[in-house]
Parts: sequence; structure tokens; C-alpha cells
Amino acid sequence: MEKKKKIKVVCNSSPVIGLAKINRLDIIEKLYQEIIIPEAVFDELITKGKDKDKTAEIKRLIDRNIVTVQEVKNLELIRLLRKDLDYGESEVIALALELQADLVILDEKDARDIAEFYNLKKIGLLGILIRAKERGLISLVKGYMDKLINAGFRIDDSLYELIAASLEEV
Repeated sequence: MEKKKKIKVVCNSSPVIGLAKINRLDIIEKLYQEIIIPEAVFDELITKGKDKDKTAEIKRLIDRNIVTVQEVKNLELIRLLRKDLDYGESEVIALALELQADLVILDEKDARDIAEFYNLKKIGLLGILIRAKERGLISLVKGYMDKLINAGFRIDDSLYELIAASLEEV
């Protein structure tokens, strides 16, 4: 069996929180094997985590080295990015650039736009669900989008319809 090349993936908190809320953190592990988060994202997920059950699940990924925490060195870039983004998003982009990451996982539009400006390959939580379906990890994306919405995750109606239609899940 051919071993998959390990890719460098830097992730923000909202995709992890979304997957935790629908009890599918396993998807991120099966797709990427290792996720790198900056310290600000660790703080959002663990230190300030409001849902203790989900925080414990996320902590288990850290304990098993599926999720690793890394310090961002370029404080000047973080300060520059903070003009438009929160700490987590700023550190995700700065760390991805430092590590020459293969992929960043971000949901917020402003962060995705800035990632694109820096030529970072990006995906969001919905893209992860689509990829999970393509790899046979889930059968229907629409059902998981519904679960996310019920858990308080915002999905634009037109995006929801576009994804459902493109996957023929109407």
C-alpha cells in the first residue's frame, strides 16, 4: 500500500469547532493525519473553549499529536494582519506562510481573501465535508450542513443550495 505524502495543514478554530459540534472530528484526522494550529487557535479551542465535552475531544487530538500547536515567529505580520482579522486568523495565515503550508483551513471570508492574497491554498469546513464525501468518509454533505446549521454554524442559503445541487443532493 502506497503511503500518502504528509501535507502541512494549518487550521483555524471554527472548522474544528464545527466538526466537534457534529461529532465528526474524525474527518479531519482521516483527511489530513496532522493539523498544525497556532497558539491563538489553541487558546480559542482549549483555554477559552466553552463546551467542555468538545474541548476534551479536541484535547485528545492534541494528546495523540493529530493536532500540534506551534508558535508563530513573525509578530510583525500578525500585527499587520490584526488590522483586518482576529488573533486566530492572523496567526493561521502567518504560521502557514512561515511553514510554507500546503493548505490552510479557514471559514471567514476576510481571512480567506487575505490567504488568497498570499497565494495560500485554502479550504473551509464545507470544503472538508465535500472532500470527505469524495473520499467515501460520509455519504451526504447536505445532512451534515443541516447539522451544522442546527448547531449554530452559519451557512449562506445560496451556498447551501449551490453545494447541494452540485453534489446532486437536492
